[in-house]
Amino acid sequence: MTQVNDTIAVEANTNICRQLVMVPVLLGASGVLVLQGLYFIVLSLLNSPTYAWQQFIYLAPWMVPLVVGFGIQVGIFFYMRAFSKLAKLGITNSAPVAASAGISSGSMIACCLHHAVDVLPILGISAVAVFLAEYQSFLLSVGIVSNLIGLSYILYTIKKHNLFLNGGMMSKVVAFNMKAVFYITIIAGILALAFILFNQV
Repeated sequence: MTQVNDTIAVEANTNICRQLVMVPVLLGASGVLVLQGLYFIVLSLLNSPTYAWQQFIYLAPWMVPLVVGFGIQVGIFFYMRAFSKLAKLGITNSAPVAASAGISSGSMIACCLHHAVDVLPILGISAVAVFLAEYQSFLLSVGIVSNLIGLSYILYTIKKHNLFLNGGMMSKVVAFNMKAVFYITIIAGILALAFILFNQV
């Protein structure tokens, strides 16, 4: 009988691990691929696939953190969703909570729109093209800062509502004072954006 109970416990732990780790990681990686695909599709349609790749390499210091941050937000969102489902089933002992993620897609589209410079003058919207070209790095920086603020808020929410298993990977991540991390991220982000904007003007 003990062996049967141990087998059931191992199967339950494997299912929890799959729902709380493997599925969110795969969905986060899929989010990275979808966002990166969106970037390449939009830029390839506006210019060419070669140009899209060259621009990605040129903008890598902004694009990589933006895309990776988006993927992490997607993964953590699905982690919270899975944890909430397990809580409803009584498998975990926390109340369910909903959260949102994905602010980066808007920033990525704003970045891609900068490359509409060839088309916008024809449409009589050359002022928008000039603005997007002039402030591209600032717009990408806003996306990165938004990612960091969003991530710190999601982690704060996870800690606040105990949406982690004791001894699990997430318990180590939220071991810090996440409320302080959230406020520090906001302040540091605003200061960084002000610095970037000041140096760009």
